Amino acid sequence: MDTIFTLPLFILAVLQAFITVLHAIPGVGLPLSQTLRLLTQNTASRSVIYTLMGALALLSTSSLYELSKGADKVRSGTLRGEVMATVDYLRAQVSCALSISNLLVLLLNLLLSSARCKLDSTQKNLSALQRQVKGLQAEYERVTRTGIATSSDKPAAGAAVSNLAAEEAAALKKMADKLIAEKQQLQAAVEVAEAAAKTADARVMAMVSQVKGYDTEFDRLRDENTALRQQLQRQQPGVTAASGVAATAVPNKKDD
Repeated sequence: MDTIFTLPLFILAVLQAFITVLHAIPGVGLPLSQTLRLLTQNTASRSVIYTLMGALALLSTSSLYELSKGADKVRSGTLRGEVMATVDYLRAQVSCALSISNLLVLLLNLLLSSARCKLDSTQKNLSALQRQVKGLQAEYERVTRTGIATSSDKPAAGAAVSNLAAEEAAALKKMADKLIAEKQQLQAAVEVAEAAAKTADARVMAMVSQVKGYDTEFDRLRDENTALRQQLQRQQPGVTAASGVAATAVPNKKDD
């Protein structure tokens, strides 16, 4: 790994260590955790954090690869070559330690912020639940005391209230029975009216069918009468005037 990354990694490690220490301070830890939690929920900030984690993982992998090769391939058999190889190997060790420590501390800070926020939310919910339970207990004790005092000090008033409630219930029951009876009567009247309407419809349909039959029979008789008159005129031409008079006597639908 190039030595240009050593100083930024050291500064980043110191900064993250300072942030980790701030998590332990009572008045500062919670706001810091909430700020980090908001950063992880924002898309842009989350992308920056993931990019930083990827860069640290890449640097750690590169350092581990250099350490696996021994970092002494430039040894030339001289004292200077051995010293340079040793320096390169130590530099790779420092870079690897800084990269891995930065990555671990970054993950630690994210986990601490999430845990602190969850703990704060749990404590708030617990406090709200405790206040609600205390309020319910106080209300129960008040109602219990009121009921005991009423039953012990005012039995006559309680009996009067019970009698009044019974009378009101009886009146309501009587009204409900009356309404049910009226409903049944109205329902029976509706059924009778529907039956009468169906009967009237049937009669009207029958009359319409009968009238149609009369119309057909009238048309047939009129056509037959016309044919007979024409036949009579052909057989007896001298009775044309009498036929005309008879033709005027033939009824029409409108006359019927």
